[in-house]
Parts: sequence; structure tokens; C-alpha cells
Amino acid sequence: MHMRRILVLAGIVALALSVAAAAQTSPPKIGVMNVLRAIVECSEGKQANEEFQKKFEAKRDELSRKQKEIETLQQQLKSQAATLNEEAGAALARSIEAKTTDLKRSQEDAEKEFNELRNQVFNRIGSKLAPLVQQYAKEKNFTLVLDSSSQTTQLTYVDPATDITDDVVKRYDAMQVSSTSPAPAAKPATAAPPPRAPAAKPPATTTATPKK
Repeated sequence: MHMRRILVLAGIVALALSVAAAAQTSPPKIGVMNVLRAIVECSEGKQANEEFQKKFEAKRDELSRKQKEIETLQQQLKSQAATLNEEAGAALARSIEAKTTDLKRSQEDAEKEFNELRNQVFNRIGSKLAPLVQQYAKEKNFTLVLDSSSQTTQLTYVDPATDITDDVVKRYDAMQVSSTSPAPAAKPATAAPPPRAPAAKPPATTTATPKK
């Protein structure tokens, strides 16, 4: 499942950033950004989607097992209705009812859990994305940046040349990489060379005096 289909349930985040124009007489410069796509396609969003999918699939398998248990018991009650005594039939019916209630509660808990996970991903990335877009807009002298993924924006046409989504995603990924890169290790101090020993003096030469 694409991250878009996952996050869209949490709602669309509208992003409208007003930036002062570089010159009052210059015409307004308007940019468009798909906030949802930026969250989906940035490296952090992709990683969050992978983690989300693992949890989602595990929970889905758990709920599927519970559903099959209920169906098996229901089939058993139906096929053995004529042979089960009243007490056994009532006990089986209570078991089905209890498991059905448990399944419904598990489904509700799972829906709440995954909604919270989606919101956490959206808020975590969005909180870091907004100031980055503001900085980008100021650098590029944009007067206004609109969110094309918001249903409230209702854009009928967008010139691809005004879309800054790809640039923002690249800058966001670069920012994340630089913030997580370890600081370069300090170079070890170079040890001073040991003092050189003074050169040994040559032994004095003794000249023998001939005897008279």
C-alpha cells in the first residue's frame, strides 16, 4: 500500500506561506507544493512507511486469525446443532459471542493505533518541513506558496514550472543527512620527535713520544 493511501486517512495538511516580496513594485511570485507527496517521497517518509507496513501486516494477520477462529466455531455450531446437547451448544455460542466481541474491540484498537501512528508521522515530518519551505520561499523570493494536495485549496490548474515539491524534498533529505552524519573525528596530535642524541666525540689521538 502506498504511503499516500495510508496518510490520506489522517487528513490533508494545508500549507500556505506568505513571504514578503523582495521589492514592493515587483509582481507577486506564487509557488505550489504538494505537501502530501513531499511527506510520502522524502527518505524519512519512505522509512516510516516501511515500518508502518510491517506493523500493519502483523496486526492484519492477527485479526485474520481471530476471524477464522470465529468462522470455524460458527461452522461447528451449525454442523453439530443436531448432535450437541443444550449445554454444549450454549457454551459454544457463548464462546463465539466472546470471540466476536474481542475481535471487534481489537479492530477498534488497531484503527485507533494506526491513526495515531499516521498522525505522528505527519506531524513529525510536517513540523520540520514547514520552516524549510519558509526558508526556501524567502531564498527564491516567493510571495505565496500553496499546498496543491489540500482539498481546501481547490486549484484548477497548476503550471509545472511553479511546483517546488521536488526541490523541497531534495533539500529536506539533504538536511536530514547532514543532521545525522557523525562529526569528523579529530586528528590525533602529532607527537614531537624525540630529541636527537648528541653525536659522540671521536676518541682523542695520543701520539707516542720516541725515547732518546
